[in-house]
Amino acid sequence: MRRTLVVHSRNAWRSYRTQAALHSRQGLQLFTIEQLAARLAGGFFQPIDPDDLKTAVGEALATPLGELDVIKALPGFQRAAAATLAKAWTAGLDLAAEIAAASDPTATARLDSLATLETAVLARLPKSQLRPHDLVTAALERVCYAPTLFGRIEVHGRTEMSPVWRPLLAAIARETEIVWIAEARRVPEWLSSTGIPVEARAPERPTTIAISCASPRHEILEAWRWARWHLAQGASPQEIAIAAAAPDAWDDHMLALAECANLPIHFVHGRAALSTPQGQLAAALAEILLRGFSRTRLVRLIALLRSQSPRSSSLPGDWWRALPENAPLLDAARWRRAISALTPESFSDGTDHRPLLREIVETLSKGLNEAAEIGQLLLAAKALTVWRKALTEGPPAALDVTLTGLRVDDGVEPDTAILWAPASAVAAVPRPLTWLVGLTSRSWPRRATEDPILPDHIIATARLDPLPVHQADRRDFLTIHDMTSRELVCSRARRDSGGRLHGMSPLYPRGVNEVYLAQSREPEHAASAGDRLLARPDEFAGLPLAMSALQTWIDWYREQITGHDGLVRPNHPLLLRALDRRQSATSLVKLLRDPLGYLWTYGFGWAEPEETDEPLTLDPLAFGNLLHEILEGAVTWLESAGSGGFAGASAQDVRRAVETAAEMVATRWDENRPVPPPVVWKRKRAEAVELAVIALSEHDDGLPDQHSWAEIPFGGDPKADDLSEGVRSALPWDPIEPVIIPGTAIRIGGSIDRLDLAGDGSRARVTDYKSGKLGGGKPPQLRGGAELQRCLYAYAVKALVAGHPQVDARLVYPRKDGQVLLLENPEGTLEKLAAFLTAASASFAAGTALPGPAAEETWYDLALALPGGATESYLAAKLRLVAQELAAIAPLWGDP
Repeated sequence: MRRTLVVHSRNAWRSYRTQAALHSRQGLQLFTIEQLAARLAGGFFQPIDPDDLKTAVGEALATPLGELDVIKALPGFQRAAAATLAKAWTAGLDLAAEIAAASDPTATARLDSLATLETAVLARLPKSQLRPHDLVTAALERVCYAPTLFGRIEVHGRTEMSPVWRPLLAAIARETEIVWIAEARRVPEWLSSTGIPVEARAPERPTTIAISCASPRHEILEAWRWARWHLAQGASPQEIAIAAAAPDAWDDHMLALAECANLPIHFVHGRAALSTPQGQLAAALAEILLRGFSRTRLVRLIALLRSQSPRSSSLPGDWWRALPENAPLLDAARWRRAISALTPESFSDGTDHRPLLREIVETLSKGLNEAAEIGQLLLAAKALTVWRKALTEGPPAALDVTLTGLRVDDGVEPDTAILWAPASAVAAVPRPLTWLVGLTSRSWPRRATEDPILPDHIIATARLDPLPVHQADRRDFLTIHDMTSRELVCSRARRDSGGRLHGMSPLYPRGVNEVYLAQSREPEHAASAGDRLLARPDEFAGLPLAMSALQTWIDWYREQITGHDGLVRPNHPLLLRALDRRQSATSLVKLLRDPLGYLWTYGFGWAEPEETDEPLTLDPLAFGNLLHEILEGAVTWLESAGSGGFAGASAQDVRRAVETAAEMVATRWDENRPVPPPVVWKRKRAEAVELAVIALSEHDDGLPDQHSWAEIPFGGDPKADDLSEGVRSALPWDPIEPVIIPGTAIRIGGSIDRLDLAGDGSRARVTDYKSGKLGGGKPPQLRGGAELQRCLYAYAVKALVAGHPQVDARLVYPRKDGQVLLLENPEGTLEKLAAFLTAASASFAAGTALPGPAAEETWYDLALALPGGATESYLAAKLRLVAQELAAIAPLWGDP
């Protein structure tokens, strides 16, 4: 005989279907009440699909909506309007009748706007999809077919039903047998008037436990420990449920701990789309459309496309290495140029992938308004489904918000897994072992709120929402309490994630001794391997990793230098390889002032990542580079312009040259580097122009028959590789000729900001520009090993220029009105520096790669690798010992 079960939700439908299959129940039909009404109304009718409703609302926004026009473009309106319409339909409200009955002009205007929206939405919905009231009306006309279609009807898992469905249930009861299977649940009062019999039983008497936890995350951790303990005692995953009135707030904790616990768990309400690969792909696409192109964003998008799209899987994983290293690629035009500059040999597999890359860039360049088409062209399967669903939730401009709130099915079969669900789902299909989280005054029961579009002063909330959420939460709690057969655990967090105190829910068990759990306690059964080790420090302390970490911490605060401070085996290959390189002034500063930082930078290859997105401003280093490039362009232009070259240039010539160079540099930066927004970029360029004019106006007296060069490479600096043969021949030396500091084996190279050389080669002047501010006190010489450029560059010029000229080395500070600081006694300073460099190289090779005074500087770039709070604790204690260990170079640190 045919038999029909009316169930609460999709989760209940899946559970009853599994049970029917396991018990070979033939002729059994499973419907929700909406599906039951649609089946009776006619085989082609169906309830309104929530996604179709949101899509129709979005399309209907083009219709003039009167009062709602001022807010319809706001993010969230599409979702709110769909929810309001669904609520009004479920409550059985007729908007036309409400307009006729309204006496308040404000209410009339709002209702009229909503009715206009409703008409536009219904015109865009599939004709087969009917509102609840329309479904009920159509079903009542065919109610005589109920015995044939359904046979005996049983209503399972419900404690209430929306008013719109009640007349249909009563009419069907007059045609065929209906039974309300209440079991231990509350029976609604209106049911007695329908004549539907009720099957009830006595409530269960589970073991009830009340638990107080430290925080919401601690609640989920304790729930997992409890679940693991029951599994170890022989329980099955399908017997265990963990629930909350609204589980969204705990989802992140649940997902993270579920990964650690490695147990099957089903998210009844769906997993956050962004926690899935498909959601991440949709988010990567949305980020480009919302925030524009960048190197990082497109590389990430294509990496995700490679793993999920067959068309993009042919791209090699390292395709991006062929792109210009420092190019920001902040728009489609720059990407087109960069891709056109590639060749098939640029790719590791030798295949020409440029057409595919061009196609992706051209598709993305369509812009945010074509988000639906772009998704159709680039995404596939589940990722495309996520994308389309996000676009139904709101306009393209709100993609970052809609994707964040989007949920997708996790693909886990609920009857083989632990259940993580809203309380309403567990109340419909109870499990013998249930843990309820979040029993605080704010979370359970939830507070009823007014509808944002139809607030209480327009339509009474009791009419619009006759089954308010706070009443539903109370019914669900009581149902779970009365239907859980073995054990019910109710937990609350003492404080929220921000540390604020929580009140106790009125539903929290009374008359039960509350178990107070500390977050640091040792659990009876750990949730995961990490939880076990964290809770059992003695066991963790026996692991090699823990012993090493503990010894490191102890050594950091011992009154002696240890291996964890930077002592390394003497003549270690990595140390020798780090020393055997062409040194620059920057690298030698690290060797002298921070040997450990030198090891990290030139031994390990650690470096700060390059900025690839558009910055808000230029940091000091980037501004210094901008200023130096402008100075280089201006000096080169003046020197090639004739009329005495740079030395004979007037103030007007200097300004004109600087402004010309600034335009050329700005164009080059726009194409190859990330720059700030236009207003900031323009201001920074103007600032650099003024500083460059000041810097170049400090000529001093010109040298006889002077020639000048800017950014001139020496000692094999990589910049020499980019010079043409003609430019190389015009230099005063061979830029790849090695330069070795006398008395050492140290090879140096670099680029001199400006060199002025007399025509007979007898005198030279080296200028190093400083874009920062000059501190007070005595003019610096070596400045504790931090100022080496003048000394090294002066020696390089003397060694490379034929005739070994007399060299003046100076610093110029444009921000200090072009103040000039000359290096006193260059030969004596170089001799002293060479002795310190020799000692530093020897101690580094001997294995004393220790932190130095540079580690205390405010902008130390490797501070993350030091112990936390290093300046206040670790360095304060260790630098004294470091000075003793590096006694041969420590005197330099105190020199001016």
